[in-house]
Amino acid sequence: MEKTPCLVSIKSAFEEEEKMHEGTFEQSEDRIRVTWIQREVEKGEGDSRFLLSYRVEEKLLCLTRKGSAEMELRFREGEMTDGVMHTSHGDFDLQVETFGLLFFPETADEETVIDGREYLVRKAMLEYDLQFPGQDPMRNTMFFKVHLAK
Repeated sequence: MEKTPCLVSIKSAFEEEEKMHEGTFEQSEDRIRVTWIQREVEKGEGDSRFLLSYRVEEKLLCLTRKGSAEMELRFREGEMTDGVMHTSHGDFDLQVETFGLLFFPETADEETVIDGREYLVRKAMLEYDLQFPGQDPMRNTMFFKVHLAK
């Protein structure tokens, strides 16, 4: 798979504003991968590396974070999956119930201009409940945009 530089923007129910990061995009017949580094300077945590990997045939999305807190979550629409989070406060097993998963449907592509440069924008959406042991589920909706230079 060829790596293509891109801009990745993310908006979730847990964050007040959309954030944009530099990343890479890769696509083959059976897999789509998006990676980016998220600066965590204001939190004093250092940088975090993220990987979104979508297995087309299985309709399975994996989200991995490496950094001060590490996690690996899997999402498949209509299913309950397990995940894990490693932090300085210990390791946590998680459960994820995925309600909606749209990963780069072709009809969602659009075009935009950022700083005078033209981009093709590919969109993804993820809606799920995240549940830590002994706690009520937390609903989250995430919107991803991958900006590919034209």
